[in-house]
Amino acid sequence: MKGVELATIKSKGAKFLKQRSQWILLLATSMVSFMSTIDAGIVNIAVPQMSRDLNVPMNEAEWVVSVYLVLICVLLIFFGKLSDQIGRIPIFQIGTVIFVLGSLGCGMSTNLPFLMGARVLQGLGASMTMATNFGIITQIFPIHRHGTALGVNSAFVQLGSIAGPGLGGLILAALNWHYIFFINVPIGIIAFAFGHHIFPKEERKYHHVSIDWTGYLTYALATILFFFAIYWGQSIGYGKPQIIGLLVLTVLLITLFIRIEKRAPEPLLNLKIFKNAGFSIGILTAMMVFATGYFNNMIMPFYLQETLHYSSAIAGLILMAVPIVNIFSAPAAGVMSDKIGAEKVSMIALVIFIVPELVFVTVEPSWSIIWLIIGLGMFGLANGTFQNNPMIMGNAGQEFQGIAGSIAALARNLGMSIGLSLATSLLYFGIGLKAGKHITAYPSAHPAWFVSGMHFAYGWALGMIVIALVLIVWLVRRQTAKQHG
Repeated sequence: MKGVELATIKSKGAKFLKQRSQWILLLATSMVSFMSTIDAGIVNIAVPQMSRDLNVPMNEAEWVVSVYLVLICVLLIFFGKLSDQIGRIPIFQIGTVIFVLGSLGCGMSTNLPFLMGARVLQGLGASMTMATNFGIITQIFPIHRHGTALGVNSAFVQLGSIAGPGLGGLILAALNWHYIFFINVPIGIIAFAFGHHIFPKEERKYHHVSIDWTGYLTYALATILFFFAIYWGQSIGYGKPQIIGLLVLTVLLITLFIRIEKRAPEPLLNLKIFKNAGFSIGILTAMMVFATGYFNNMIMPFYLQETLHYSSAIAGLILMAVPIVNIFSAPAAGVMSDKIGAEKVSMIALVIFIVPELVFVTVEPSWSIIWLIIGLGMFGLANGTFQNNPMIMGNAGQEFQGIAGSIAALARNLGMSIGLSLATSLLYFGIGLKAGKHITAYPSAHPAWFVSGMHFAYGWALGMIVIALVLIVWLVRRQTAKQHG
């Protein structure tokens, strides 16, 4: 398609930045990563309170969660492509400002329409920062420090994806749902200020920049239909003809998108990037791991509060075992990935993942809570050790760093969305198997039914971890054979 004259940014490179400045910028990008990721999940726990305060039905309030994730997934690829052409830093900085303004608007909301509008603004800003943060990190750090730097960023991203229920419970116990959004404002301002003063100056050279609008609109429509099918299916069941029809239409649109991209002179998504096995397996396993993380976000609050009868504050403290361990293990794993390779470190992580999943598959209310805390801590250890970001970015060429980062973020968000839907569906299906009838709500009179459904759901999560482990083992053996061949 005909391009528009825009400036292409050429970075002066990491060698012009002092090491102290590199780490300050890493902190700034990681803080924004944490905010944009945690906002995908922390709002879940506040939906009942929002529903009461705004005087709207629960199913309408739940769209506050959904619209954010859908918009991010729709826009990620667009901003990833754009950042490879006009530069990552300006998109990231503008996105940070938009996200902060959206957060402020969400916190000030007194009705659902205003909240939804502010949430859209949040999603727009989050998609801009998510699409560019990995590319910026690989741009400002020398290659021998990529694993360490991406490991630190991974700690914040993973922390954001799993800390939602715990942190949200603590905020709601002390304050109200408005502060779930207000907390982003000072953090975002600090991150923007760091970046504004320290991001390297950039030289601009004019080139044609083009967007494959036909491909993008096809992709966007497929994404919207997929999420609509996922969310509607939770209400009416995935076996209904309407849901099957939407999923079939989604597959057809994705097939059409692939055909369009293969023929486009300047494709939105260059499919050559997926020919690299390390990149493709990194994306696939990232989706699986983030999906299993959302099993915890969905199931564990119910188990702790409804089955074990802990308060929301105590439940939040117990769930904090995951992010506390995660934030220490991820940077250490990043250093390890620089030394022995991200693939081998991720393989170790997936072996560790099996332990907590086995705990969750077998835990009973009669067990000491210590066992569950150990399981959650082990999950945090495995989650932090899983170094798929260095694996993804390291297997993408320099010209694909922007789009690779946005694909990684897309995989993360798809994993979270699919994980939430799978956890819900499998949990209630498992409860129904135990009860011998269809169940759609927590069985207060029969907590043993819930525990049975929880075991059933986590059995599937364990299966996903095993599949991811098999893929990584195959990749490591393939790479080892090439090195010795």
